[in-house]
Amino acid sequence: MIKNFLKKIYISKTISSLVNLIGSPWKGRGVILMYHRVMEDKEMDKDLNHGLAVSCSNFEKQLKILKSKFNVCSLKEFINNLKKESSKFMVTITFDDGYKDNLFNALPILEKFEIPASIYITTRFLKKEVDIWWHEINDVIQNQTNLIFDYKKRKFNFILKNKKQKLSAYRKLSKIFINLKINEQIKLLEKITNTQKRKNYSKICLNEEEVKILSKHPLITIGSHGHNHLNLKILNDEEIRYEINQSSKILENLLGCRVKHFCYPYGEKKQASAREYNMIKEFKFCSAVTSRVFPIRNYNLFALPRIYISESACDKTLINHISGFYNLANKFL
Repeated sequence: MIKNFLKKIYISKTISSLVNLIGSPWKGRGVILMYHRVMEDKEMDKDLNHGLAVSCSNFEKQLKILKSKFNVCSLKEFINNLKKESSKFMVTITFDDGYKDNLFNALPILEKFEIPASIYITTRFLKKEVDIWWHEINDVIQNQTNLIFDYKKRKFNFILKNKKQKLSAYRKLSKIFINLKINEQIKLLEKITNTQKRKNYSKICLNEEEVKILSKHPLITIGSHGHNHLNLKILNDEEIRYEINQSSKILENLLGCRVKHFCYPYGEKKQASAREYNMIKEFKFCSAVTSRVFPIRNYNLFALPRIYISESACDKTLINHISGFYNLANKFL
């Protein structure tokens, strides 16, 4: 109730004007927007509590307002604008992971408004058998009223009788998974599901042919999101090099061209910082994006911030976020 009340205040005409005024010094030189999925309106219930999806109808509304209010450009144009020290304020759109709906739902809407976008591919998700821990644990949580298991001498007991409890369980388990390497993630999934058989999520992920189709489209830039979608900060240097090399090799062999842009999996401070930024730079990428939030001023091309856009973002929310207030608010949150 409080959250909805604050949202109504945030998007009210009077407050929006004030928000834009306060946020202006924190606007920076441009904004990179972060999306994951664009799902058909009737399918949105399948997003469950992920918060990864925006509906087709809302995505179209968001692009319409972006097109009318801002200079929306490709990632290449965005980077070039920063390098030129131009005062021109630009916005660019990115998608993480490599979901099939990026091609079938997002692209037609991007085409309608002639808006470019970048898609960062997790190359392991291109396989015919794809396990994805965040989807599998959410499926378990949604279909049970309690979840009990032991892991590393610790007993877990989640009561899952309502949405609030389910969301709390998902968030707590996500914090654990993010800090595990791939083999440990699989072991924990086996504990949670009580089976060694993993669910296959390849039907929601782009396959190799679909990535090829996207790469040939003039509006789309393909980038790397690593191979296994792992928290790079918990890996040693050799493991990080494998994640980057394997992803780049797969994509470049598939597309026949160099992959120039990288996206850190998860991308917060606890998942990527100075060591990881420097390593990405060594691999001769042109840019790398995080999930951190701050204004782009004295920028590091290998630690660029992004603003996450959710299903609930209406036109005023979108404008207020880009105004700089989102950057300011996150400095204190």
